[in-house]
Amino acid sequence: MPTANELIVQSLEEAGVEYVFGIPGGGTGQIYDLLYDKSDRIKTILVRHEQAAAIMADAYGRATGKPAAIMGQGLFMGSNASFGIMEAMLSSSPMLVLTDTSDGGVAFHAANQSGAGEYGSIDLPTIFKSMSKYTTLATSPKEAVLGTQLAIKHATSGRPGPACVVMRSAAIAGEVDVESPPFVHNTAGYLNTAKPQSAPQDIEKAIELLSQSRRPVLVAGNGVHLSKSHDQLRELAEMWGMPVATSYKGKSAIAETHPLSLGMVGVYGQDTANRMVGDADTVVVVGAKLTPQDTVRERPDVFDPLRQKIIQIDIDDRNAGWTFPVELGLIGDAGSILTQLVEASRDVAPNNSASRNEWTDGLPQRKQDLAFYDDPEMHRDSSPVTPQRLVAVMNECMPADTVFALDAGNNRTWMAHLYRAPQANTFFCPGGTAGMGWGLPAAVALKLVYPDRPVACVTGDGGYMMTVNAISTAMQYDLPMICFVFNDGALGMVRQHQRDGRYIASEFAVTDNAAVARGFGAFGVQVRDSRELPDAIRDALASGLPSVVDVLIDRAPSPDDWRADARRAGET
Repeated sequence: MPTANELIVQSLEEAGVEYVFGIPGGGTGQIYDLLYDKSDRIKTILVRHEQAAAIMADAYGRATGKPAAIMGQGLFMGSNASFGIMEAMLSSSPMLVLTDTSDGGVAFHAANQSGAGEYGSIDLPTIFKSMSKYTTLATSPKEAVLGTQLAIKHATSGRPGPACVVMRSAAIAGEVDVESPPFVHNTAGYLNTAKPQSAPQDIEKAIELLSQSRRPVLVAGNGVHLSKSHDQLRELAEMWGMPVATSYKGKSAIAETHPLSLGMVGVYGQDTANRMVGDADTVVVVGAKLTPQDTVRERPDVFDPLRQKIIQIDIDDRNAGWTFPVELGLIGDAGSILTQLVEASRDVAPNNSASRNEWTDGLPQRKQDLAFYDDPEMHRDSSPVTPQRLVAVMNECMPADTVFALDAGNNRTWMAHLYRAPQANTFFCPGGTAGMGWGLPAAVALKLVYPDRPVACVTGDGGYMMTVNAISTAMQYDLPMICFVFNDGALGMVRQHQRDGRYIASEFAVTDNAAVARGFGAFGVQVRDSRELPDAIRDALASGLPSVVDVLIDRAPSPDDWRADARRAGET
């Protein structure tokens, strides 16, 4: 009879799981051993910390729509990896978590490193249930196999997310009786489901609402990225002459150089986007939950269901009409519904385009008046470098098809606000927990997905140090990505909110982050003057190595000077 670990590996193959990120430990070492002979089909990536494994799987899942597995010993997966698992849960990223209870075969006696949930141990199943779509505790070999199959299904069906299999020690290596029910079938058969669409009558109602609208606007969120529906979004916008704003996690749902692009809406968004969304009579929301950040904390001059008709498209019916009441909720896969809307618009949209000419024709002037993707500091060289100038030079010098992974803190607000993405589907942002340290491991994983394109991480010096170990993984697997470090020697956002010079627990020791990178064998250069940036970027791109461009940043500029938050900026 086959063993559970053999059938688990077989299930991964059948489901098309391509990568396993993690650190062998506990009972999972037996599964790793079997992956040795599967390296041509399932690739293992050894990380230096379980946090990095979960972040990498999160980024990989977003970029491909397919789950990667993270695997390691239970207590460390339930603690260290929880950072990335929680982000994946809140950002709808497919992920498979395989781990054990390390109970030593006797969960009821005094144990070492046990997560079985019995007296004297940690309750791992409850921990994982609190941050996943699905968690099962396998107490027998067959449960371990069937649990893995169901976890893969849960991770990818409906709104994607992390799914966990926690296995008792005896379950991992035990033999599986495949001759009696419940039977073990091919995993692929559980995944052959069509993407859900909206009912034709609901599509007709949406078209009717758009036909009546004089000032329609699209707000595109993370669901556009997850469904890979960037072309459908652009086509629908062009058919109706409908300007497109994005949420933070939806950034680059459309190229921000497109004439209809409004940039990002929300607290850190463009004035153009906030004003245009606020002036719209119909708002079509695609795959965005409308968080406080997206809605400028529900400020009525941006979103107001009392004067706007809201059409919300979401894979989860609980999300449509969650923040605001909607005129119409279209429930299903964003790509499928956008395709339906495009087809239904072909004969309708051109016939009433004249009614929206004033709305669309006035957009270029409005962008000019509101300094669309512009700031005086973007054009001024200095030493140290202003964050605005660093973003401008990256926009000028990085290839148009660069894929970016952002981090947390001031660095990501400057990038989200000022970097004008020249191509769609080029930005990946932590926005669930939005924790520091996400960007660097995410960029390493994105390089696996996009081996022939430049991949860059943008982080602060605080976030960089949290997951700097990912550079070692990038070196090991020959993944030449670039990490831009906004080095202001501080937790910048924290320090700026500490008033009257009362700085506490917010400033770092002086660190040459480029020298740290060189210690791993990577390329590293520290830049003090913005005039040195173009050469530094060219050298990093040409190095063929994982690279760190450590930029000494002027502490003075603050996103608080422009953020569209009523508590600071007032009504606009």
